[in-house]
Amino acid sequence: MNQAEAQEILILGVGNVLLTDEGVGVRVAHELMARYDFPPNVKVVDGGVLGLSLTGVMMEARRVIVVDAVRGGEAPGTVYRFDWDARPEHIQYKDSLHQIDLMETMALLPLLGDPPEVVVIGVEFGDIDNYGLELTPQVEQAVEPLIEQVLLELERLGYPAQPALQPREVTDVFGHTSQDH
Repeated sequence: MNQAEAQEILILGVGNVLLTDEGVGVRVAHELMARYDFPPNVKVVDGGVLGLSLTGVMMEARRVIVVDAVRGGEAPGTVYRFDWDARPEHIQYKDSLHQIDLMETMALLPLLGDPPEVVVIGVEFGDIDNYGLELTPQVEQAVEPLIEQVLLELERLGYPAQPALQPREVTDVFGHTSQDH
């Protein structure tokens, strides 16, 4: 398959890093950027809480892998994988302002053209109501399984990532690097 035939894949970590587990998607995106090399058609983006501002970058992709905190009713730290269009009814996605924005963004995409296929790799959060830069212990332990799920998704799509020969420093808005976590 040549580059022109390769489908664009977006890995989108979303969440508010100020609200404990709410920032897990951003954390995973930073870890992926620091530790892996991706094929040229795969882009990793820290989507933060940009909501509707993400429509442009999402519409450039054929497939989007969203990494986020979700409520599914299981124990905190439980990892989920579901297609956005076929998400289970028990998965709640309206617990925070950024998730409402994400739902509005997803509803807007079909109005803009041919929307990408979206898969969510989510984790049951423990706390998204209190301010804090650290993840709860259960969600912290789920970071590696979340990364593994994203990497498996890329393999399923035929575009595996490779471990970086030299880990890169990825700085967040607070000046912390991926090694600080």
